[in-house]
Amino acid sequence: MIDTDDMLVARLAHGDLGALDTIVSRHQDALVRITRVVTGNDALANDAAQEAFVRLWRNPQAFVGGTLRAWLITVARNVALNELRAARRRTARHDRAATRPASDPALKVAGADRLAQVRAFIDTLPEAERTALVLFAVEGMSQHEIARVLATSEGAVKQAVLSARKKIRERFGDSP
Repeated sequence: MIDTDDMLVARLAHGDLGALDTIVSRHQDALVRITRVVTGNDALANDAAQEAFVRLWRNPQAFVGGTLRAWLITVARNVALNELRAARRRTARHDRAATRPASDPALKVAGADRLAQVRAFIDTLPEAERTALVLFAVEGMSQHEIARVLATSEGAVKQAVLSARKKIRERFGDSP
């Protein structure tokens, strides 16, 4: 029998580190993908995902319901956003003339590849639209789950996804 996420969290609360290993293997890729969208940086994305798992390990009782994946994504996203804010403040202090960090270099290397162009364009979308679109289209989360992750309404999620798709269609001439 395969343990559900709720069962794994309960096992973790009783000190079973094997449960944490299973949780990490189930959800790590999704957390890294989402935090990479937020940060545009692989190292920050990995750190934020790891921090979400550490917080669950330290306090499994913090997860009080809903889906574990949505809870972990919320924690990782918040960690990533906080780290981005801190990094921007540090950069501003050290160099007031600094410009916004460039997007993921891997996207630039891809050149004319259409997929890379779409990904690069998605990176330019406002954070709320970008995150909602990736959670919906890539992670397959429901609008309800996304609303919980983003701490907003389902209507706001629907609008963000529609707006992001419209911008992509306008830019590339077809539907994503």
